[in-house]
Order: sequence, then C-alpha cells, then structure tokens
Amino acid sequence: MLQRPSVEHHRTAVTVFSIALLGIALSGCVSAEERRYADANTCQSFGAPYGSPAYTNCMLEQQRRRDNEELESLERTRLTTEIARDAQIMADRARRERCHRDPDRRECRR
Repeated sequence: MLQRPSVEHHRTAVTVFSIALLGIALSGCVSAEERRYADANTCQSFGAPYGSPAYTNCMLEQQRRRDNEELESLERTRLTTEIARDAQIMADRARRERCHRDPDRRECRR
C-alpha cells in the first residue's frame, strides 16, 4: 500500500529543488563583457573579421540565440511552477475527499 510522503520528505524535496534553481540562476551570472568576448571569439572563429557586415550579423545572431535561450528557460520555469501548483491542488483535493470519507484518518486530525 502506498504511504503518504512525510513532511520531512516534502521539505527535503523543496530544499533540493531550491538549491537546483539557485545553481541554475548563478550559472547565468556572466558579465556582459565576458559574453561579448566569447561572442567575438565565436564570430572570429567563423571567419568574420572585426567590423565587417558578417561580424555584425554574427554578433546579432549570438545575442538572438542567447535571448531565445533565456526565454525558453523562463518558459520551462513557468511550466514547472504551474505543474507543481496543479499537483499541490490535486493533492489537497484528494486529502479533503479522504478526510470527508473517513474523518478519523491520522492525516485528518489537526
């Protein structure tokens, strides 16, 4: 028979999730100058000389790529949050229904 996870298990999961989000956020902490330097190296490695139209287009493409990655990351975070919220709503609803059927359940005593 499945048992309901303990409060301690829930706290551990929340802590792990929080640490993971913090790690993801900190991994994005690169200065604008470092990004520009990396982009310039990328464009030069593609053979676009500094100041040329190809170099400018390459730099714009690098920025566009980075912007798209950030938008995708924000969308994934939004979806994850929505899924977690929906799961909590469903769990609360199931608990209320179980307590309504059997008020003497241990989880219903508060």
